[in-house]
Amino acid sequence: MSEPGLHKFGAFIHRQRRGQRWSQHQLGEKLGVRSSYVTSVENGEVWPSDHIIDCCAQLFGVPHEFLEAMLGPKPQQDDQIKRVL
Repeated sequence: MSEPGLHKFGAFIHRQRRGQRWSQHQLGEKLGVRSSYVTSVENGEVWPSDHIIDCCAQLFGVPHEFLEAMLGPKPQQDDQIKRVL
């Protein structure tokens, strides 16, 4: 089961990155991560860390709380394990 907030967040990051005319590699450099991580975030496959949320908020000029609200509550570790099984 996928998390709708992750997909909303990923789509937002994708739109903002494209609006800036940055490649995934360029955004990754700005965030201090690999472009493959940017791909995973944009595809809603990984939950971004608080550090990444902070960096995105600063880069795109939105409040950290806006991005957190978009993501919604982080699933518990047990929930993630159950979904994999």
